[in-house]
Amino acid sequence: MEGWKEQSIGEEFIKNWYRLMDGKAPIEALLSLTAGEALQVDFPGNPLDLAGFAAWYQGQCQKFTGQHILHSVKTERKNGELVIFGEVTWRAMDSDGKEIALFPNVTLRLREEDGLKVYYYGCRDREEPSNSATGCKGL
Repeated sequence: MEGWKEQSIGEEFIKNWYRLMDGKAPIEALLSLTAGEALQVDFPGNPLDLAGFAAWYQGQCQKFTGQHILHSVKTERKNGELVIFGEVTWRAMDSDGKEIALFPNVTLRLREEDGLKVYYYGCRDREEPSNSATGCKGL
């Protein structure tokens, strides 16, 4: 029964995370879900700290309008953390009207700190059709 509860919490958390991003919520809304200065963002070739994440997010809000589509979510408790793994597709349009699609596998690691807080946000590209643009850096 505990595994079902964790799965449900993980699914709701990651859905809310991307709902905020897709809705271009103020950065403070996303930052309130993080462990603050302890946040580590692990994009291939583009690791970010809290300030870097905030700048990246604000840039994404200005340059893109898109939607994250969750294909699968797996949640487990490991060493006192809640680990959420999701297969995601991000379909967006840039400010010039060009369509883009990215296909990341995403990991969120959460700690209990006055509620569940993200201290690790990472992604890795997965194989998709060769005519699609891929890359977590642009996500």
